[in-house]
Amino acid sequence: MAQSRGERVAVRVVSLVAVAVAMVVAACGSSSPTAGGQTDPNQAQAQQDTLNYARCMRSHGVANFPDDLNFQSVPGINPASPGFKSAQTACQHLLPVKSPPPAAPSATTRAKLIRLSNCLRTHGYPDMPDPRPNPPPQGGSAQANQYSALFGEGDYWIGIPQTVNAHGASFIRALHQCHANP
Repeated sequence: MAQSRGERVAVRVVSLVAVAVAMVVAACGSSSPTAGGQTDPNQAQAQQDTLNYARCMRSHGVANFPDDLNFQSVPGINPASPGFKSAQTACQHLLPVKSPPPAAPSATTRAKLIRLSNCLRTHGYPDMPDPRPNPPPQGGSAQANQYSALFGEGDYWIGIPQTVNAHGASFIRALHQCHANP
């Protein structure tokens, strides 16, 4: 069954969130305690925010919404439905990835994301583009439709090409490998 434009936009928004959460979790390392015996607070907060968002979506009528935000393969969830859109609006403040405050473009952030793009290219994703300065493309625009997801950090973003399954195990593995070898 073909998806409507509204469904594609909603899927992209939540896909972006899921990719960003995966990248936050990947960037924070494993869930094992740190040398001081404590779990990384950034990772723990991202996981809690993800769970809170999923619970909110369920409490607002999207009964089967999964804890991991990967709802695309869950039967009965229609991102274009009024109920889904209403729940998404009610719960958006709980999204685990918040927009950072505007700042001047950072050479450090750009260099970090260039290293990530280069690393992903060497780990099987040769078409991974270099980061671009904000603002990222708006959902539904011709530029946004080039990407399966967007990853932003600070004042730069990387568009994950449509040819890449941003939720796939091999891509997530590459993200982990790139964090270990920036």
